[in-house]
Amino acid sequence: MTEQQQQALCTLIRKAGARAQALRDAGLNIENKGRQDFVSQADVLIEQEIKNWLKIHCPQDGFLGEESGLVEGERGIWVLDPVDGTTNFILGMDYWCLSLAWVRQNVIELGIIYAPDRDEFFFARHGQGAFLNGKPLKLREPSPERVVIGLGRSSRAPVSLYAQTLEAVLNDGMEYRRFGAGALMLAHVAAGQIHAYYEQHMNSWDALAGLLLIAEAGGVSNAFLAGDGLLRGNLVLAGCNGVHERLMALLADGID
Repeated sequence: MTEQQQQALCTLIRKAGARAQALRDAGLNIENKGRQDFVSQADVLIEQEIKNWLKIHCPQDGFLGEESGLVEGERGIWVLDPVDGTTNFILGMDYWCLSLAWVRQNVIELGIIYAPDRDEFFFARHGQGAFLNGKPLKLREPSPERVVIGLGRSSRAPVSLYAQTLEAVLNDGMEYRRFGAGALMLAHVAAGQIHAYYEQHMNSWDALAGLLLIAEAGGVSNAFLAGDGLLRGNLVLAGCNGVHERLMALLADGID
């Protein structure tokens, strides 16, 4: 992807975020995909808009979207969640985002996370750093007694496992937050607002952009793409090096 295409893509994502806001403000049609799992017409329309742009400008690439599924490509693959945190979005909360990643030869090459209501635009290129609104991000290790992590709860994992994780984290002296948009929480790890993120299972469209942001900010994660993580999803554990190691030891029974 050329620098010019990259800039055009960032502009597209910003416009897509504004369109999602406008659709929400005008009143959304909402459908249930499952228990506490919703899709709005904003999800569908924004995904189609970005998919169409990529088809024109990156015709050799494939596409994987939360709403429309997989289209094979010859080069790499774009992975999109048009609205992560849909429940927050439809309730008028600001904690939601668009998440887009480009994967080539099993490497996450580019990641964008945009939270329109918060005016936060995260961008990362493999080997070129991570940025929030143009400012570089660099992780710093917290003191052990001040660790705050993000926890996600997947409907694809037992509630009992989440409860065990929560108990283990609190008993170890760490604090936690759960805001209902895993992609944005990963971005906030990269920004240093929390120190790690753990979820028993995430889909690739929620995880990949944030994982690249964390890596490019100096953090570490599990090998998400292993075991067909692109299509099947995987566990996510990512953050500052020391906190990542601490959580690996603490949650060893829940991490395969």
